[in-house]
Order: sequence, then C-alpha cells, then structure tokens
Amino acid sequence: MDKIAVLGGGSLGLLLAGKMVASGCDCELWTRTGDQAALLNRNGLTIVEQTGGEVRKVNIRAIPIEQATLSENGIVLVAVKQTAFTPELLERLAEIVPDGGTLVLFQNGVGHRQLLTHGLPGRKLVMAITTEGALRINETTVRHTGIGETTIGELEIATNVIRSVERMLKQAGFTVLLSKQLEEAIMRKLLVNAVINPLTAILRLRNGELTESTGRLNAMKALFQESFGILSLYGLKNERELWNIVLKVCADTRLNESSMLQDVTAHRETEVEFINGAICRMAADKGKEAPWNNAVTALVKAIH
Repeated sequence: MDKIAVLGGGSLGLLLAGKMVASGCDCELWTRTGDQAALLNRNGLTIVEQTGGEVRKVNIRAIPIEQATLSENGIVLVAVKQTAFTPELLERLAEIVPDGGTLVLFQNGVGHRQLLTHGLPGRKLVMAITTEGALRINETTVRHTGIGETTIGELEIATNVIRSVERMLKQAGFTVLLSKQLEEAIMRKLLVNAVINPLTAILRLRNGELTESTGRLNAMKALFQESFGILSLYGLKNERELWNIVLKVCADTRLNESSMLQDVTAHRETEVEFINGAICRMAADKGKEAPWNNAVTALVKAIH
C-alpha cells in the first residue's frame, strides 16, 4: 500500500505532503482551490527547515478536491481544521473515499471522529496526534518551525493499515509512535492545545514567548489547572508530568505560531470551540464551571 493523499493545503498539509514526496513516497496533495493546485504543479512545493534554514523544493502532484479520486484501499491524511468539515466537504469525501478507504485524522480538539463516523460510514478512521510545528508562508511554501512527535492508532483498524501509515511517515522523517491508549493521548493533546493555542492567539505570541514572563506563566498555569481539573474527571492523570509537557512543547516549538494564532492573524475562523469550548461543555456535563476556558473561548471568538 504505497499510494497516499494529503487533504489540505495549509501549514500541516504542505509539510506532510512535501516531506513524503521528498522521501520518495507516492503522494498527492488535495487542495481546496484550483488556483493553489495550479501554483504547486507549476512552481513546486518549498520546505524551509527549522535547523539551519535549509530550503528544499519538491515537485508535487496537486489536485483540487473536486477532481480528486481514491483507490479502494487508498489512504488520506486529513490535514484540514475542524472548521473545514462542512456538509459540502463531507459529501465530497463520501463520493471520493470508497468503502474500505482509510482517513487519518490530524485535527486538534475533539468531536471530529464522531462527526466523520456518522458522515462517512464504512470508512476506516485512524486518529493521529502531532506536535510538529509548521507555518505556511504562502500557497507553495511552508516552514517547519518545530520538530515533534506523531502518535497514531485505532484498535479496530487492521494492523497492516496502521503499519503502512507508520512506515510512510517515518520514511518522510517524522517521529511516529503507535498507541493502544489513544483516548488518553487525545486528552493530553487537548490539554496542551487548550493552554497554548488560545493564549498565543489572544496575546499574539509565538509558542516560546509564552514562558518568557511571570504574568504569562501565571495565566498558563491557571488555564492549565482548570483544564486538567476538568479532564481529570474523564480519567486524565499525572498533573505534574503534563505541566512539564506543556512547557516542553513551548520550548520545542518556540518559533512556531500556533494554528489558532495563524487563524486570527489571517482573520479565519478558529478551532477554539473544539478545544476550549469542548472543555467548557465537558465541565457542564459534570456539573462544573470552567471560567478560564469560557473567557478565552469568548475572547478568541471576539477577535474573529
């Protein structure tokens, strides 16, 4: 199973597709617009590496989503944000991805698995969690701003599918972990995103700048403690370890602009409702309040 498609011409989609093509994988990129596909096919995709500023240009096959096709056993890495899952996109994916096809979901937050399970019955869904940092410079250029890890896995998916995804991502140079406890990993990523993303978006800071003052650290800690307290009601453990992970992500991706910051800067709708908004709803379901999460959700939405 050597053919793979990446859906999404944003930061993560360009990074995934570019690195896989550069490593020799048979990969194509599905874009939202024909204009971006034409630019990529004509000019290639440029990857700017974090270390040393190395620049690589790869020739990539880009296809507008309305022209895309997929074989019966094909794999799609879904690298669009949750806000992109409109009824129109789900309808188009239902036309493209046949029964038996596999979608690897890279979205932040929670709720997308349930949405796609309902909207795309019969397809295999693999959850993916990544801390890779990427920044789209323009429609054909992406900067790899932070080296992270990607965790994948889903118990009901055949082992050979998971292994194929793992092999291709590793071949592209990504660090990949397989997990049989993905629910915990999803909650951990939700916690990290709930702290870093809204604060960077509101304060207009890169990830590493969050830890550079006492005031910012205090805000991070307050938002972290509230979010962990809610998620602990759903089984999340190891508060001290997770706080250190939040700090490590800030350090490892210090030059990265979070996806939420990129969205507010570009005046796009953000994923805050699927991250901090989701924690607010989880709190309400347990009869709890989440004032910090309510506040940052309202502020990010007000910016948009």
